[in-house]
Amino acid sequence: MLQSIVPCTGWAHPWGHKACVTLARMDSSLEQARQAFLDGVEQFERHQFEAAASLFERALQLAPGRPSVLMNLGASCVQLGRFEQADACLRQALAADDQQSDAWVAWGVTQMALGQWPQALHSHEKARALGADGADFCLRWGQCLAHAGRLPQAVQAFDQALAHDPNLAEAFSQRAHAQRDMGQTAAAIADYQRALALGADPELHRYYLAALSPDQPLVNAPAAYVEKLFDQYADDFEAHLVGQLGYQGHNVLLQHLPAEPGARFERVWDLGCGTGLCGTLIRPRADRLIGVDLSSAMVAKSRALGVYDSLHAQELVAFMQQTTEPADLVLAADVFIYVGWLEAVFAALSPRVRSGGWLALTVEEADPGFEVQLHSSLRYAHALSYLQKLAAAHGWQWAKVHRAPLRLDQAQPLMGAYVYLQKT
Repeated sequence: MLQSIVPCTGWAHPWGHKACVTLARMDSSLEQARQAFLDGVEQFERHQFEAAASLFERALQLAPGRPSVLMNLGASCVQLGRFEQADACLRQALAADDQQSDAWVAWGVTQMALGQWPQALHSHEKARALGADGADFCLRWGQCLAHAGRLPQAVQAFDQALAHDPNLAEAFSQRAHAQRDMGQTAAAIADYQRALALGADPELHRYYLAALSPDQPLVNAPAAYVEKLFDQYADDFEAHLVGQLGYQGHNVLLQHLPAEPGARFERVWDLGCGTGLCGTLIRPRADRLIGVDLSSAMVAKSRALGVYDSLHAQELVAFMQQTTEPADLVLAADVFIYVGWLEAVFAALSPRVRSGGWLALTVEEADPGFEVQLHSSLRYAHALSYLQKLAAAHGWQWAKVHRAPLRLDQAQPLMGAYVYLQKT
């Protein structure tokens, strides 16, 4: 007769879960399952996660549905970045036994990786109720709370993370984000500076600090930050930006294009194409449509539309410097808010647009006295006088400016400038 593989003390994996095997009389297949499980535990402890996952899968084939095996297979998949498989394993394990705090923690990590933030918060709160603690756990818990807009509670979670590890740079950085969004500028600056001192990414944190310190020199947004931001945002981009924030920049930009109604364009560049909002609208008027975006996840969304002739996951200036075919229309909707200084953009773009061609762009307008301004929102704003200066220096005629809302910000319309330049 067989006895189950059951949880008890003895083995610890990175989330603190302990398990061992109670030995009893077993038939041959369950003895093999037990041995595969034990071997998987050993491989996991050695950080040989691929081997561990294979052994746990073997154990499940021989003894399907065992919660302890499912939990450890899920943990192995998390380590391997196989989050879809981890999700399935941990869901099944917790359906069988929902009192395992470490399984809830592992599931929360999985859901964060999948961008399922409400579910991740639920999993972390279940784990917390079952006793989960520690610096890394409190850090992730705080991030989930921040994503839910529960900023005071997020700050408390980050405080607890720092109580466990006073030198955890990421906790200072995440607490600073929450403080910034709560308007606690001085506290946010202090925490960003502390994170820097503890070894946090210097380029990224100088960018954060510049957004809170108008007297500091303006810095460019790190390309890696922008790429990661939109890679993570891609799946929910249109639902959030258009559905929740009422974004209309793409529609308004093309509605007010000064070119003759119905005019066609031989070659159109859609800079910062995102998920293809502009591309879908301009396609009927473009002989050839090229999309460019720093985020490969955004490019994948645009590719699925099937409206672009070619797509490039590339930094804008690098794309323009490498291309040799001139454009007739260049669209830049809600792009320059992540660029800052635009000298390099105009220097690369201007020689590659035909005489009579158009540049249509949107910007948020800077406050008086600023040419370019980095707001606490981490978006750049530009003075129209600055754009006029760039246009004159690079052979563009200032054709038209139209002011209208871009989207909602804090439930209020955020005004923008829709600028149209024609190449001389």
